[in-house]
Amino acid sequence: MTNDELLGILLSRLDEFVIVLCDTSGNFTSWHPGVFAQFGYTDEEFIGQNLALLYPTADRNERVERELATAAKTGRASDTTRLGKKNGETMLVDGVTVALRAPDGALLGFGKVLRDVTAQLQTQHDLEAANERMRRMTHELSRSNQDLEEFARIASHDLRAPLTTTRWLTDLLSFRHSGELNEEGRNCLQQIARSLERMAELVDAILAHAQVGQTAIGSVEETDTEGAIAIALENLTGDIVMSNAAIRHENLPPVAVQPQALTQLFQNLLGNAIKYRRPGIPPEIRITGRRESTRCVFAIEDNGIGIEDEWKDRIFLPLQRRAEKESGSGLGLATCKKIVTRAGGEIWVESKVGAGSTFYFTLPLIGMGDVN
Repeated sequence: MTNDELLGILLSRLDEFVIVLCDTSGNFTSWHPGVFAQFGYTDEEFIGQNLALLYPTADRNERVERELATAAKTGRASDTTRLGKKNGETMLVDGVTVALRAPDGALLGFGKVLRDVTAQLQTQHDLEAANERMRRMTHELSRSNQDLEEFARIASHDLRAPLTTTRWLTDLLSFRHSGELNEEGRNCLQQIARSLERMAELVDAILAHAQVGQTAIGSVEETDTEGAIAIALENLTGDIVMSNAAIRHENLPPVAVQPQALTQLFQNLLGNAIKYRRPGIPPEIRITGRRESTRCVFAIEDNGIGIEDEWKDRIFLPLQRRAEKESGSGLGLATCKKIVTRAGGEIWVESKVGAGSTFYFTLPLIGMGDVN
């Protein structure tokens, strides 16, 4: 089989390409099967026609002249443009025209290679449109979250004044007039006081939860984990002494998280471990941390009452409490999750009822944190 025959087989299989030859005036002298596949013209309809046949615009002749002049002068001319099919449709085509010369430099004609890129361009446009929609949705979600957090902050802040006044009036009523009330009245007064105390705790928790993320959680500088734990333990001194808790921790690596957020994270988790201790058994809590590539995996292990399987995910949702009479706001672990996820990490729990729980969470090491 000759080289010309092999070339013919190769060209017949390049349906996505159109390869043609023209004389020096731009008239087609050679036909390639891709012409029929892409443009719909047969050999008889195509050979002898001018390049202008493929251009659907009124200035087709001028465009062909410019294209051939550029190729003759520089050796090649390339562009991406719309060309017309026999049926009147158009398609976007990448094309290159090269000048064909004899050994002595005489111009013999032109070779032109065309490729339909309509589908690729549409895919690109669809992808760009999808990315733009995603960008707008992300921006809107971020703005909505900021508005929601700001509303929670303002609402909890504004609730403080009437709540403080009501608590003061309740205390005043109890101090001055409890003797004038019967036992039922005094019980009602105590219930009011307890409800107001819980409301105050809830308002404080909502405010603390809303404030997470008001500033960046990630950090470009190392935060001393040991120092953050020391502050958390100091803030929990009363609970530690009252429960006779024993808290141990290793030399923990520094992480790329803002100090205040890191302290709040440990304080909430340690306070939770102390709170949910088994009756009559002092809490024993152990904090560990190990490096894994670009992150540190922390574990806070306790010997408390444990968590039922059906609650292992729900406890990280806002305002979730396992019992109606259970103390607390139901926002402590939700705030922990918010801190961890804003820092680019994860948090989960493993537990056995009656034997204790281990809270795991990951935080980025220095240089890997999200500081946005």
